Amino acid sequence: MDKNSKEWLKSKLKEIKSFTKYVKPESVLDVALEAGIESEKVIKLNQNENLFLSKDFLCFLLNDVINEIDLRLYSKEGEAELKKAIGKYVGLPSDYVILGNGSDQIIDLIIRTFLGKDSVAISIKPTYSMYKWSVNHLGVKYFEIPLREDFSLNVEGILESSKGNKGICLICSPNNPTGNQFELEDVKAIIEGFHGLVLVDEAYVEFAKNSLAKLVKKYENLIITRTFSKAFGLAGVRIGYALSNSEISTAIFEYAQLPYSLNCIGLKLALKVLGMFDRFKKSIDELKEEREKLMKRLNSIKGVRAFKSDANFILFQVKKPYEKVFNDLFDKGILVRKIGKVLNLEDCLRVTVGLPYMNDRLIEALTSISE
Repeated sequence: MDKNSKEWLKSKLKEIKSFTKYVKPESVLDVALEAGIESEKVIKLNQNENLFLSKDFLCFLLNDVINEIDLRLYSKEGEAELKKAIGKYVGLPSDYVILGNGSDQIIDLIIRTFLGKDSVAISIKPTYSMYKWSVNHLGVKYFEIPLREDFSLNVEGILESSKGNKGICLICSPNNPTGNQFELEDVKAIIEGFHGLVLVDEAYVEFAKNSLAKLVKKYENLIITRTFSKAFGLAGVRIGYALSNSEISTAIFEYAQLPYSLNCIGLKLALKVLGMFDRFKKSIDELKEEREKLMKRLNSIKGVRAFKSDANFILFQVKKPYEKVFNDLFDKGILVRKIGKVLNLEDCLRVTVGLPYMNDRLIEALTSISE
């Protein structure tokens, strides 16, 4: 490599390292090694996984899939089958569906496809950090409009920021980390008044009251992203999809999306899961019931304040420094998510709704830590 090429490569690497870095949360292995306990005894409540689905049950489904597929073949027919099944699940035609390798990949694809140097991205604060991560990689302006103190949308602030600009508005509903689903009329006001596309991330929608899915027929600027990672317990498989009018969906799926973005195992597994939704609905209902119990138990601890959630996690505030509470839980083999400041609320943490025995350990540990 000549001198000019070396300098070019060096400058590009420097540019890449200037991007926002996504910091992955602590793992079970991290806790086991540092706390000196067996990994099986670690309570992992930091990544909003659905633990109410049996690992054995999902492995049984996976084994069925392995016996049904031919790994030597590309999965074109599988894509059409899954799009049809998703369309049936959400009540939309199959040509309204875009498939992807997890909803993160689809969100990133939409951002890269529709945003340019002359456009902007507008989102809320606090919210899912991947939106900012993707936008920053493009060098596009990213505006964050704080939620109101009751965690509701500042509709006027969002629409005011969009004046004179074209781009994408990104809304996570239910929102991460606050957990609340936004009011339908507020979201509709943004869709109707925003100058550009509105992307509503419904990763946690199965745990909430309603979905905006069918509104993509009414609003030509609305895109909804969904995932199999949360309610369906398939976080490790990476299966996501988006819903929009057929013109946008066709443009993205046929011109912007990489071919065969989902592997044949994921396609077949997602199809099998949708075919037995009643079994998954049962685990969703069990989780929602446990969520309400956990919220009450958290609020019963002196020095802890938990906030209502429409997702599979709960945001809570502690009286002591949140870093200390996190570390004390970590030492007891319990992983939660560090959040810090949320609007005017200091010392916040987020916890996945775990199985009852997991929540028992959490409550016992938090009670002793908060005394």
